[in-house]
Amino acid sequence: MLSHSVSLVLALVCLWYAQVSEGHRPDLENVAYSKKVTLSSQYKHASYPGSNAVNGLLSDFAHSDLERYPWIRIDLERRFLIHEIEVFVRTDCCANQLHDIDVKVGNSTRRMRMCGHVSGETGLGGRMAVFCPTPTVGRYVQIQIVKGASNYMSPAEIVVWGERVNYWKHSDHNF
Repeated sequence: MLSHSVSLVLALVCLWYAQVSEGHRPDLENVAYSKKVTLSSQYKHASYPGSNAVNGLLSDFAHSDLERYPWIRIDLERRFLIHEIEVFVRTDCCANQLHDIDVKVGNSTRRMRMCGHVSGETGLGGRMAVFCPTPTVGRYVQIQIVKGASNYMSPAEIVVWGERVNYWKHSDHNF
């Protein structure tokens, strides 16, 4: 019976460790959900607004027009301590419309710092994940394709894992 209890405790510790190492601690939340989104351009043949990228659904998507270095920006409405940013690729087609991305975080749209970069593409239904250096504090998150001549950008979903800022602890880090 004791070995069964030890095995259960070890399994729970491993599960907790996996959750923490993936950036999904219980105290983190998707701070981008239902927030205001701006696209660098709007796809002209149909309506795929930026809000589709933060609605919690992988079945729809946001879509830019064809342009050089398209981007999508999320206004988190306040500052958060950002841990991880996940970008999900469409499952129906067009995996090539999300590749070679820079992920930036900032307190203003004019002053943003690099959080991370993902090279290449992941394929249909893929996930691109960027773990931000600690501490990364900001109100705005921007994802931009930085390679190729002209591109469409059509993310299915963007999840920003973060937590409320402790202003005393992180007030000096104005990213």
